[in-house]
Amino acid sequence: MTNKFQTYVDSIQSKSKLKLLLVPILVTILIIILNQLLIIPFIFIFNDGLKEVLSFSGSSNLVSEAISLFLAIFLMTKISKLSTEQLGFSKNNIATSYLKGAFFGTLQVLSVFLIIFCLNAIDVYYVANIPILIFIKILIFFVFQGLFEEILFRGYLMPMFTKVIGIKFTIILLSFLFTCIHLLNPNLSMIGLTNVFLAGVTFSLIYYYTGNLWLVGAMHTLWNFILGFVVGSYVSGIPTIYSIFFSVPIEGKDLISGGEFGFEASIVETILELAISLFVIFIGHAKALSIIVYSHILSLFDNISNKICAPSESPPISLTFPL
Repeated sequence: MTNKFQTYVDSIQSKSKLKLLLVPILVTILIIILNQLLIIPFIFIFNDGLKEVLSFSGSSNLVSEAISLFLAIFLMTKISKLSTEQLGFSKNNIATSYLKGAFFGTLQVLSVFLIIFCLNAIDVYYVANIPILIFIKILIFFVFQGLFEEILFRGYLMPMFTKVIGIKFTIILLSFLFTCIHLLNPNLSMIGLTNVFLAGVTFSLIYYYTGNLWLVGAMHTLWNFILGFVVGSYVSGIPTIYSIFFSVPIEGKDLISGGEFGFEASIVETILELAISLFVIFIGHAKALSIIVYSHILSLFDNISNKICAPSESPPISLTFPL
């Protein structure tokens, strides 16, 4: 466990196991309900049509998601007495952390896209039917959306549950809950369900080893955004209206393309998520081992240094002179 994530867990003051499990779950359910309801008044305020709402390009989507994120932070800090830093929002190297996450998220989704394309499982069309202002608005929406989901599952629930049931069971439980919120998505398949679970495991492992919500939030954001609005795949079963390219699944190759659930139901994504998770575990253990070895070496040098530099224990020499 990283020092940073361990700090989050250790800083939780409550010792009641029931409270540590029940209160965060109730707060999370409340936040998710409010998130779903908040958009309704803003649809009328901004006069957004069904097309705008479903394409995530409406002002109502952007405003309601931003408010949901800040409302979630407010409720978590007030009810559970946590600081924003304890929720994973480190105040150090924010831009660097976010850019790293954006890079890894982009690399992941483009890798899946290129492999599926090279396996001739999709036809790709250049359409560029997304105006620049809508492109920017949708990107900002997914910035808030990625951070919103990550603060719920990684920033808030993960340290709370870890305090009670340990990190292994926490990752499994949170990945299951993460999967549950996607159960009503259209065109859901068994592979799609599995991949959503594996994505939850991957995000949890990365947060476990980094303690950095900016990084996992950016990964989540760029995965969804590029998937739907750059390469033009379905986003968890939801079709996109605007995109730079459109990726159309070829009939009979749903196992590779993911069919109408999108790349997230592709066997390629399954293999990649497993590979990333194993790589993160390997890097995490290697880093932990290097820290242990380094600390032992330092301790050894300290001991040697202390022995060399320690004052002699022989009695002092007394110089006497005859009168």
